[in-house]
Amino acid sequence: MKMILFDGECNVCDSFVQFILNKDQENQFLFTSLQSEAGEFIREKYRVPDDLDSVLFIDGEKICMKSDAALNVLQKLPLPWKLLTAGKMLPYSIRDAVYDFIARNRHKWFGKKQSCRLPTPQERKQFVETKADLEHITV
Repeated sequence: MKMILFDGECNVCDSFVQFILNKDQENQFLFTSLQSEAGEFIREKYRVPDDLDSVLFIDGEKICMKSDAALNVLQKLPLPWKLLTAGKMLPYSIRDAVYDFIARNRHKWFGKKQSCRLPTPQERKQFVETKADLEHITV
């Protein structure tokens, strides 16, 4: 299972999710917002601190946060997008410092979502909202 947890109120996060939906030809990812019942359950299960404000990526039992999450998601996409993972050559501390700077300012720079684009019926199958939705998936 590959699941992306994102801030459902964040325009940058929404753009990232839309980008993944458009580029992931294999529909290999599931998505849930951090604010959803499923998101809260997963955060609790993986002991993610409540104050962590980051995209999360779960691949099997491995959980990635911040720049590692974004880069590991990009690595699963087809070329040319996986080439962006060259960013892994930068030291972790520098990558996450840039990530944290953008995360701290994202609402000020890009605003918060007032409404969301409704997913297509095909995309809808990739979104998980409740704990019950997780029953058919291993998390």
